[in-house]
Amino acid sequence: MKIPKLFKKAAALLMAAVTAFSVMPAITAFAAGDIGTISFTHTYDRNGNAIRYNSSDVFNGYTAGGAGKYHYRMYVDGDTAFCIQPGVPLKTGNTLKKNSSETWNALSANQKKAVGLALLYGYQGNRSSLSGSDDEKWVATQTLVWEFVTGCREATGSYRQTSKKIYNVNFGSNYPNSGAVEVYNQIASLISKHNTIPSFMSGGVGDITKELVYKDGKYSMTLTDKNNVLSEYSFTSSDANVSVSKNGNKLTISFTKAVSGSVRITATRNNVPTVSSSAKMIAYGDPNLQDVVTGVENADSVKAYINVETPTGTIALKKTSEDGVVAGISFYIKGDGFDKTVKTDEKGNITVEGLFPATYTITEQSIDRYEPQQTQTVTLIGGKTTTVNFNNILKRGSLEVVKTSEDNLVEGVKFHLYGTSLSGLPVDEYAVTNEKGVARFENVLISGDTPYVLEEGTEKVDYTVYIWYNVSIKYRRCFYDRTTAEIDAKSIHGNI
Repeated sequence: MKIPKLFKKAAALLMAAVTAFSVMPAITAFAAGDIGTISFTHTYDRNGNAIRYNSSDVFNGYTAGGAGKYHYRMYVDGDTAFCIQPGVPLKTGNTLKKNSSETWNALSANQKKAVGLALLYGYQGNRSSLSGSDDEKWVATQTLVWEFVTGCREATGSYRQTSKKIYNVNFGSNYPNSGAVEVYNQIASLISKHNTIPSFMSGGVGDITKELVYKDGKYSMTLTDKNNVLSEYSFTSSDANVSVSKNGNKLTISFTKAVSGSVRITATRNNVPTVSSSAKMIAYGDPNLQDVVTGVENADSVKAYINVETPTGTIALKKTSEDGVVAGISFYIKGDGFDKTVKTDEKGNITVEGLFPATYTITEQSIDRYEPQQTQTVTLIGGKTTTVNFNNILKRGSLEVVKTSEDNLVEGVKFHLYGTSLSGLPVDEYAVTNEKGVARFENVLISGDTPYVLEEGTEKVDYTVYIWYNVSIKYRRCFYDRTTAEIDAKSIHGNI
C-alpha cells in the first residue's frame, strides 16, 4: 500500500495502563539520540469502506479533521501510535529523537491516567474483546485519547464527556462511522466503570468495617451492590473460615465460628486487560524537533476492601437475695479477652458490654451468711445480651429439743426460740414436743457468733443456743420434779 506523504494531524502515542486509586504506571523511555520513524495507513470499517472524518474543528490553533478527508492510522517504526495533538501536521518519514515530551509532561496527572485508560480498555489492551474491524478499534481509541487531552472528557471520576467537539470531528451525519462509534461506546463504558467498586466497599484497606449478625447458628451479612459491578469482581477473605459468595448484585459473607479481630474481604476486578509492550507515545515538541518515544508498564488490578467483625455481646447479671441485700456484691467474670471482678449497683445489676462471643464463667464472692453459689457458665452470642441470675439463699440449720420428765408427761410442751440471725434478720419460732418429747425447729437461720434464746413456756432454758449451717443440734431437757427445771446438756454439735 502506498503511504501518503502528508498526514494533517498531530502524531502522539501513549501506551499506558493505570491502577485504581491514583497509582501511575512506570515509563521507560528510549535513550537520548534514539530515533523513531513515523508512517501512516488508511483505515477501513468492518465492511471494507475507508473511514473518513465527519467534520473539522480547531484545537489550540490547529484544525483537525475535515469532512470527507481520510482517517489515517499512525505507526512508529511499525508499531501502533496514537495522536495527543489533534491538528498538528506530520509527514511520513518524520523522526522522533528526544527522550522526553513537553506535550506529555504538560498534561495533568489525571489526564495522563485517563489517556492510559483509553489505551487499556481500547485498542492496546482490550482489542480482542472489542467488536468491529481492527481500524475501527483504533479510531475509537484515538477519539477517546483526544477527548482526554483536549478536556472534552473528564479525566477523573466516571470520565464523563463534557464536550462533543472531538466526537463530532470523527462521527456525525456526514460520516457516521457507526462501527467505530459502537467500539467507542464499548470503550467509554468500560472506562466509566474502571474506578467503580461495589457500593459497600472502599478503596482504603481500613476505611469500612461492619459487624455481622448472628442467626441460625452462624454469623452472616448480605450486602447489596447499588453500583451493579459485583459480577466484575472476585472476592477473597483474609480468614479461610470466612466464606464469601455472590448472587446477582448481592454478596453474602458468613462464618459459623466467631473470629477475633477484623477479617478483610478483598475485591479484585476480573479480566483487567493488559497493554502490548509495543505501544508507544509520540508528542510534537517544537517546530524543528519532534520528541518522545516511550513504553509503559501494565497496571496492577483494581481492588476494593471491606472489613467484617464478629459482633460483640453483653452480659447482664441480675442479683437477688433472701435478705434483700444486693448492692456491692462482687462477681468474677472470665472469658475470651476478659478477666475482671465487677460489683453490682444499688439495684443488684451488672452490665458488661463489648464482650467477644465466647464462653464465660461467672463466680460470686463467698459471703458467710449465704449458701455457697455455684459458678455459672454462659455462652455469649455476638449482637445479643445474655442474662444470668444469681439468687442468694441464707444459710440454715436445725435444732431438736428433747423433753424428759419423771412422770413421762412430755407431749405438747411448747418451746420458743428467738434472737437475731447472722444475716441480721430476726428469728422468732415455736415448736411443740411430740409424744416422745421431741420438739423440732427446722430450717432456722444460722446464728453466727450471737446465741439464740430458748424458752420452755416463759422459762429461759439456755442462753448459749447456736444454730450452725447444715448441722442438727440436739438439746435434752430433763425434769426431776414439777417445780424444778434443770438443763442437763448444753449446746453441742450432734446428738447427746
